[in-house]
Amino acid sequence: MSSTLRSAVIAALAGAVSVSAHGHVTVVKADGKSYTGFDPTSAPFGPQPDSITWGNGATDNGFVLSSALQDPDIICHLDATNAPLTAPVAAGSDVTITWNQWPDSHKGPVIDYLADCGGDCATVDKTTLKWFKISELGQLELGRGSGQTGRWADDLIIENGLTWSVTIPASIKAGNYVLRHELIALHEGGSQGKAQLYPQCINLQITGSGTQVPEGVVGTQLYTATDPGILHNIYNDENLPSPDDYIIPGPPLPVFDGSSSGGSGNSGSSSSAAPAPTSTTAAPTSVATPTSTAVVSSTPAPEPVVSTPAASSSAAVPEPVVSTPVTSAVPTPTRVVCNNSKRRARRHARQLKNLN
Repeated sequence: MSSTLRSAVIAALAGAVSVSAHGHVTVVKADGKSYTGFDPTSAPFGPQPDSITWGNGATDNGFVLSSALQDPDIICHLDATNAPLTAPVAAGSDVTITWNQWPDSHKGPVIDYLADCGGDCATVDKTTLKWFKISELGQLELGRGSGQTGRWADDLIIENGLTWSVTIPASIKAGNYVLRHELIALHEGGSQGKAQLYPQCINLQITGSGTQVPEGVVGTQLYTATDPGILHNIYNDENLPSPDDYIIPGPPLPVFDGSSSGGSGNSGSSSSAAPAPTSTTAAPTSVATPTSTAVVSSTPAPEPVVSTPAASSSAAVPEPVVSTPVTSAVPTPTRVVCNNSKRRARRHARQLKNLN
């Protein structure tokens, strides 16, 4: 079987087995407090408790396809609605985000953005929010051979009990912001329009004495379907000389004034002062396939396996068997009225009802 055909078969199996076995944020911790995330799989069957995480219509724990990156759904997920609550958090501290599940087959980058609400985040028009990155992490290790995937940022989420930590830069100006936490799954990313994006939005009231607010980009201009970090075949690592050849999609990562700008399942990486860039990722017409041989080892298996608990899902395709979900004690959040890594500086759908 040719390398190209083998990659196509693996991608098809990954997509078929993992339909509905995706995920959503269940718990957010900020300034020592835990907040319950919005559960889209339960929303159709009863009222949701007030949350700091935005509501969305991904009732099957689904995604936004890269064929719809200029649709407003890419901003905070399918039919997203503003969260009514806001969590206070000090600039320079960490926000930890826990998912209910994530399939091992879903490889890709993890990216975190902030956008200044300029007022009440509970009522802000999401299409006007301008996003700047505060964290990005892409491929960590190449696959060992043809058809084998490498180690990626979202593997760290699985390795760390489905939890991701992102540092709010200490230099950020105090105010009301939406944190956009996003996982991108590239198991079908070798086909244009088939990459899966999972944005999750969280209202934060950032406190501190910082003054920096980088210029941002509206959500519908963050990516295009042909960006090299979106249109990317994760099964052809033998054609890449280094994991660094994967280009994380989206606008460049600003360098913050003496604050952390990385994120990971454990901790972020540091950076130093610089202005905030405003450009977006250029859109190539095909996936780059360098010819040198991969030498960095990794240990993934191409067969998709969901590595922790599945929330209930309304999708027609049954989910793989999963174990008990990660939970956390969730005290009642305080209603707040809004007033107001590898570091890499690389340039970086509407939900389909059924995965083709």
